[in-house]
Amino acid sequence: MVANGSQTQEQPAVTSDAGQLSDYDLAIGAVALFSLVILVLLVFVPLSPSTVDVFNTLENLLCVLFLFDFLRSLVRAQKKWRYLFLEGGWLDLLGSLPFNRFAVFRLARLIRIVRVMLHMNVHDYGVILTQRLARSLLFFTFVVSLLLIIVLSEVVLVAERGAPRANILTYGDAVWWSIVTITTVGYGDYYPVTPLGRSMATILMFFGIGIIGIISSYLSSTFIALQQRGKAMEGSQKTSDEAITRGQTIILASVVIWRRSKRSCLR
Repeated sequence: MVANGSQTQEQPAVTSDAGQLSDYDLAIGAVALFSLVILVLLVFVPLSPSTVDVFNTLENLLCVLFLFDFLRSLVRAQKKWRYLFLEGGWLDLLGSLPFNRFAVFRLARLIRIVRVMLHMNVHDYGVILTQRLARSLLFFTFVVSLLLIIVLSEVVLVAERGAPRANILTYGDAVWWSIVTITTVGYGDYYPVTPLGRSMATILMFFGIGIIGIISSYLSSTFIALQQRGKAMEGSQKTSDEAITRGQTIILASVVIWRRSKRSCLR
């Protein structure tokens, strides 16, 4: 019986597969997916020279981020050689190099995330959807917004370039117009004149309204959570103070009773 009890105590606790994916891992996976979208656009879509220059600049910035991720993983790895050669560290290093042909190696980051997610159950996905993504909501909103700006700017530029009375003539103008539109500022210095361009503007405007709602709800929930946490701390402090006061009262009453009983015994 004792042996069975010891075996029960030595049995390792079952941890959720969702705990193996941190917010940082999900964020890096989203950035890797975003970089692969840019790679597909550069390789398979005929783009203007200004668009290619912007995408290449963005790719170089992402390479710096992926190089930081590789160095971070290397430093945090307990067995560095195992990480480099057996856990795909060399793929992370190649994917961080500023060459378009090496960007395909960034799939290794996504494959590792997908491999963990394949072993998850419904509860694990619920944890990610209700907790992880909620905490990283602003980041994912930023990633989707950036993707929309990059893609729809090129679509609007292609639609507006040869149209009469068009004022969006370069990719820089299209990006500026997309940022102004998605933030619902609406300067009016650049605007689409073609049906396709106005359709893209509608998408950006509706998504911009959604961004404002997401940010407002996130800030509201954060402030409410902080307020509830403060009230809980005040309540616990008050409860502890009351407990201390009650304990002091009991001690004083016990001393008084003890003194009275002692006097009665002396009499």
